[in-house]
Amino acid sequence: MNSVLNTDSIIVGVDVHKYGHTAVAVDCFGQGVGSLNFSNDLLSDFCSWMLTLSEKQNIVVALEDANGYGVFIVKKLTEEKFNFRYVPAILTERDRRRSTHHDKSDTKDAKRVAKVILTKYEETLPARESISTKLEIDTSTNFDLLLSERRDIVNWKSILKNQLHALLHQCFGDHYKDGYSKAFGKKSCLSFTKELKKKVKSNSNDFLAQSTLRRIDRLNLLTEQLKVIDKKIETISKDVIDVTLLTENIHGCGVSTAATIVSQIYTIKRFSSSAKFAKYAGIAPTEKSSGQRGRLYTSPFGNRILNKAIHRIALSQISGNGDPRGKLYYKKKLEEGKTKLWALRCLKRQLSNRVYQVLKNAN
Repeated sequence: MNSVLNTDSIIVGVDVHKYGHTAVAVDCFGQGVGSLNFSNDLLSDFCSWMLTLSEKQNIVVALEDANGYGVFIVKKLTEEKFNFRYVPAILTERDRRRSTHHDKSDTKDAKRVAKVILTKYEETLPARESISTKLEIDTSTNFDLLLSERRDIVNWKSILKNQLHALLHQCFGDHYKDGYSKAFGKKSCLSFTKELKKKVKSNSNDFLAQSTLRRIDRLNLLTEQLKVIDKKIETISKDVIDVTLLTENIHGCGVSTAATIVSQIYTIKRFSSSAKFAKYAGIAPTEKSSGQRGRLYTSPFGNRILNKAIHRIALSQISGNGDPRGKLYYKKKLEEGKTKLWALRCLKRQLSNRVYQVLKNAN
């Protein structure tokens, strides 16, 4: 049993939903000792119920959904100073698949969440709210909201641009992009809008031109919103030391990328080593070995948003204007016989270690 747990430990697994939650408490042997259904309006009752099971220092709350509908539970547990940990959803899903009984219910799901703490404690993470300062929590939350919106806008813009390429081709033919450095820059959009309005004016039933105009208007709106968000992120970042350190010490790490890293980890104190940080980011490879044979595979797990942020830094470092050290390391791996993709993965691991070192030295 993990040294953090003892024979007096009570683990409370919570299955989180929008309007109601189910909690199941188990002892150190995995035997159920109680259950409770409650809502966000009855969080005080939930805390009182747990205190009837054992003393607060012996209770560990296991949460699977802490960023969505579980946000109110997290806030209450933080205020009441309960010990709680995050359980990756993949762990409970694996347990369900491997079970001889594939039954699914809120009570069974909550019990599975609790048992993960008993059997795979080292694969769970300490709740970031329990070891972060209020400033770190507020900053990360603000970054997360802005960056989530930013990602959505970028995706919507990509969809609109793909649609507009097809529509503009129908409106103006093969050479609609000729004369413009950017197909959807400010100059080109103004020109397209002007020509399309002429088409609509001469033929009020030209639905192709009307549909294209509406899409250009939406694209312009999204572009303006993206500028507002980027400016807001930059303003907040000026007062965040971790963002400043990352942008100043890691080539290719811009403000947006640094803010993404900060928003996903809250505080580097959650990770006791660079290896655990790399594992959390899904950058450390998965080992599969048997006897004399062993192979490493790319991990499909981990925090994919954090993984993508470090991936962007790696791509920037091996670009034409990238970091000489990054390009040299990448070239060295290629000369060792590794593929371009695997060499990039090796560089990502080095960058993951570097991110960990920069943030660890600052805390």
